[in-house]
Amino acid sequence: MLFELDGQGARYRQICRAVLQAIQAGRLPSGRRLPSSRRLAKELGCARNLALLAYEQLVIEGYLRTTSRGGTFVAPDLKFPSAPVRHGGAPMRLRGSAPLSDRGRRVVASVRRALPVTAGIRQSPVDFALGQFKPDVRMKRAMARTASAVIRQEQLGYGDARGLRRLRELIAERLQAARGLNCTPEQIIVTTGTQQSLDLCARLLLDEGDHAVVEDPGYESARAAFSAAGAKVLSATVGAEGMTVPAPAPRRGRIRLAYVTSSHQMPLGVTMSVARRQALLAWARRARAIIIEDDYDGEMLYHGRPLKALAALDSGCDRVIYSGCFAKSLAPALRLAYLAVPDALAGALSDIKWLADRGSPPIIQQLVTRLMENGEYDRHLARMRRRYAHHQAVLTQALADQLGDHVDIAGGTGGTHIVVRFNRLTDRTLKALVEECTRRGVGVYALTRYATRPLQRPGILLGFGLLESEEIKHGVSAIAAAYRHSVNLIRRTRT
Repeated sequence: MLFELDGQGARYRQICRAVLQAIQAGRLPSGRRLPSSRRLAKELGCARNLALLAYEQLVIEGYLRTTSRGGTFVAPDLKFPSAPVRHGGAPMRLRGSAPLSDRGRRVVASVRRALPVTAGIRQSPVDFALGQFKPDVRMKRAMARTASAVIRQEQLGYGDARGLRRLRELIAERLQAARGLNCTPEQIIVTTGTQQSLDLCARLLLDEGDHAVVEDPGYESARAAFSAAGAKVLSATVGAEGMTVPAPAPRRGRIRLAYVTSSHQMPLGVTMSVARRQALLAWARRARAIIIEDDYDGEMLYHGRPLKALAALDSGCDRVIYSGCFAKSLAPALRLAYLAVPDALAGALSDIKWLADRGSPPIIQQLVTRLMENGEYDRHLARMRRRYAHHQAVLTQALADQLGDHVDIAGGTGGTHIVVRFNRLTDRTLKALVEECTRRGVGVYALTRYATRPLQRPGILLGFGLLESEEIKHGVSAIAAAYRHSVNLIRRTRT
């Protein structure tokens, strides 16, 4: 029998596919004896061991049988679906809609609503992208040296689901020193990024039909995590003092949690006042709700001193989960974050973390631990704060020079972005401004991307982590030109 190989991939895999296709097509019926491996190799012009390897693989998978007399036969009573199963070739495709569960459909829908918020990042020559920054050369070298030392240690097994003990000790010490938060290493859960932190909290705290409160405008990925868990997500407006205290829950259901970026609100950049913080904590106690405090860029404060964390103001220490990460201070690619949780929740969150992935990568945890222990982490933070403070100053000065009182600037106490509001533009004309900036090779991002309701004043978000000073100045010049173009369009339309 002549077998035709398709020429794709390893030779023995090609032989496997050719034999299997002959069986599926009925050219080799059940019970038929196959040529010997020697004869097959001669027919195909290949080494005999490749034919043997192909036969052995198909025997393992149950398509072939061998007998004590040395013959190889097609297994008896084989039945195939009308659409043949592919063996190492193109992926199977299900006809019709995918057989998802109700929860699966809800998760997919939540994700697809959130994805457009980050779409289009870093596609322009000069891009004021959010949450992005150029790697620090000295930190890259330090990470390479440290990673090599960690791997030579050969501690490559599974770790504690809660995270490396020493790393949790260091995180607890830093939270005490910087945010006034008293917690033990047992209350720290190391996670694979902030998104997993939110997902774990949602799985643990929310039942289908519960309510969760998020800031509006706010972090769309948090909304997606809570919605995927089956919660009904309520929006709380954000003002000059931060998020407003949630209103009473609708008639059905209860508010189980509220998500807040109190130190540097995402995306407006405001800091929640002490009075508003106290009011939010009082609400949480009355409603018996949990607050998730996301301090996503707390290490990047470079004006003033950080306020105490909400969890530090919570005298009962049982209503706030503090979320921090290393994405902004080191690199998003590390995928490393952590939760500081009330003692009563520590065991349950550890269990659900174990179920999710049995613990975040120990090698990455060892790497970060060493960087913190040898002082490289703090030296890196000092350099990055100086760099970001300088870039923010360059950006705000360029905006003042180019646009003057046509814009208001906010959100500059830390982090890597600012908010720029235009006094003479509406939502519709701001959209035209964003498109004109893109046409001029400059990426800017509308504040409306992060809002579910109309905003009183339109604006754009300008991240400066990716750009050098000259790029910032060039980008602002293009924004100013695009603004003048938009204003001229408005005038011509009115006349």
